[in-house]
Amino acid sequence: MSLTVDHIHNLDRRITNKGDGLSSVGSSNVGASEVPMAIWVPSERIGFHRVDAPNAPERKWSQLMPWLLEDRILQPVEDMHFVIGARGADNQLQVLAVSREDMQHWCRVAQNAGVTAIYMVPDFLALPWEAGRINVGWREGTCLVRCGADEGFAASPDIAWARIEGLIQQAEVAPRLSISIPDRSMVPEQLRQLADINDASIDWSFADIPATPNLLQGDFKPSSAKLSQTRWQSVAGLGALALVLLFAYLQISNNLLSNQVQQLEKQLVSGHSKLFGTGNIQATDVRDSAERQVSFLFKQQQALQSGPVAGLTALDSLMAGCDCELVALQEDSGTLTLSLDGGTKLKTQALNVEGYQTSITQRPNSSSAGDGIILTLKPAPKLSADQSLGRRP
Repeated sequence: MSLTVDHIHNLDRRITNKGDGLSSVGSSNVGASEVPMAIWVPSERIGFHRVDAPNAPERKWSQLMPWLLEDRILQPVEDMHFVIGARGADNQLQVLAVSREDMQHWCRVAQNAGVTAIYMVPDFLALPWEAGRINVGWREGTCLVRCGADEGFAASPDIAWARIEGLIQQAEVAPRLSISIPDRSMVPEQLRQLADINDASIDWSFADIPATPNLLQGDFKPSSAKLSQTRWQSVAGLGALALVLLFAYLQISNNLLSNQVQQLEKQLVSGHSKLFGTGNIQATDVRDSAERQVSFLFKQQQALQSGPVAGLTALDSLMAGCDCELVALQEDSGTLTLSLDGGTKLKTQALNVEGYQTSITQRPNSSSAGDGIILTLKPAPKLSADQSLGRRP
């Protein structure tokens, strides 16, 4: 989870202008627990010292620092807060010294602003760093200078220009100089000729804040209970947000699926009506209706393929041009007997009906020269496999 970042002066100004730090820092958290934040603090209130690493175990260094720096600090060491920073290649430690009064004031500002300070870092580290380059920034009448990965200072313009000239003179290879300042006329002429000058300002909220050196150590280290509570509430808030988003996603997906189902039901009913010629029915009845229709069609097909009906169907082409009239029709075990008047033409035709043996006889009570006949269609016997291939048994 990314932390909110800002300068301690901005927090103090919000409280002064609005009177309520909670509403100024996070309007959504009014009345809620404090917001975790990383805070830039003024570098001019911090002393930066270099000391040789003690021979004592590292766990005891913090106890030894006040006595190692006692001769360099004007205030009583009991009133100072010491933080051990980076360890250099020359086995020297960077030690930050800040008065406890300043630390208490900054912690109080953060608390009144409704935030939980997780980091407090010197603000000169907000400037970019590049090897062989000195970067200078501006903060409300104060020059911020960064001349190393963890080296820099903050001072009034006159002091800052003098120290920058000293750094340039002491360097074996003159470093490049970048100055961001609202009025370039404030830069001395000799530095103006060497520097790249622009009027960019520092955006404290988006500047990359390092994890070290962090002044919130020792007596000023945030309590684990408060941090745990803040993190727990942040996780709970994210969990609640995730549930809301999941519910919204499921609701939208459900609506889309419902629309798709409705479209498919309409297509199903329309296809059923076009295929079977039925009227509008409910989508739930389509399956039963389709099964009934298919079953009826199968039965109809079986009926058309049955013996008598198949025989009549086969006779359709013969009877079409015979100029005869059906008098009677009988069916017995698949044998069809048709009594016809005017069947003279049928006597002269070759009656070949597939699957049937045909015969014509004179109808009783009819003269031999008359046209009353009896047409008999008897199902032809089915041949065995050998007979169908022309083989002898």
